[in-house]
Amino acid sequence: MIDNYKQIIDSKLYIFCKQQNLHVDQFQEALCYSLLNGGKRLRAILMLSIVELKRPLSEEDYKVALALEMMHAYSLIHDDLPAMDNALLRRNLPTNHIVFGEDLAILAGDGLNTNTFNVISSARLPSDKVVEIIKILSAKAGIYGMVLGQAADILSSINKLKKSDKWLVNFIHKNKTARFLQACCEIGAVLGDFERDIFSKFGLYLGMSYQIIDDYLDVVSDKKTLGKDKKDIDNNTLTYPRVYGMEKSLELANKLKSLAIGTIKKVNGSEKLVELAEYIVKRVN
Repeated sequence: MIDNYKQIIDSKLYIFCKQQNLHVDQFQEALCYSLLNGGKRLRAILMLSIVELKRPLSEEDYKVALALEMMHAYSLIHDDLPAMDNALLRRNLPTNHIVFGEDLAILAGDGLNTNTFNVISSARLPSDKVVEIIKILSAKAGIYGMVLGQAADILSSINKLKKSDKWLVNFIHKNKTARFLQACCEIGAVLGDFERDIFSKFGLYLGMSYQIIDDYLDVVSDKKTLGKDKKDIDNNTLTYPRVYGMEKSLELANKLKSLAIGTIKKVNGSEKLVELAEYIVKRVN
């Protein structure tokens, strides 16, 4: 199921990049480099899977899904920058700033971020849905979510936040990772005409579980399998294994996964979402 969605999303992103003519080749290459270099496409798949519980998918649904992947690609480009994680590798390829320079990498991230909303607003959807989708994404990927979490992550790594480690690690990753996944699920609910609350909780629990497993894999896996640098120790990053220990971290991840599944198990056709939740905990990268 995941592979089928991923192939379609990858194909549509490739077509999008081929259709662009920005007249500045190096910038266009930088923008598409991180957008097309693989990835699980989990955020788009979550959204599409929720819509498909109600009806067949449309081209307009896929436009929104592609926009979510643009937002995700921007976040990775900026996350890897020297001023952030200073990462050299992403998905077993050199990071954007290593290939194109820090200046173009920043601009590529900026371009993907803003074009996310251009793509959403160009979808032929009811205007009230477009507005709601933009509100959800701009909040949870911005200062009320992902950007806030990134700021807290940076400040905590240099001991600038006087909070307990347990409070901080949960605050950081709830915002930095889980809010965006929550937004994708809420957007799926908007497009599928569902009550949002169930899917919002599902996304939040799933996002927290995802991040705990990410932290766990950074300890137990090797760089080639992960496809990225193992920078948590070097960057003094607060992680779940560091705060809770390895065994407790896995226990928390499985508990959150169970909570996520519990919220949607009564929804007709929710087997795909259960499969996604199980995949998140069992993945190797």
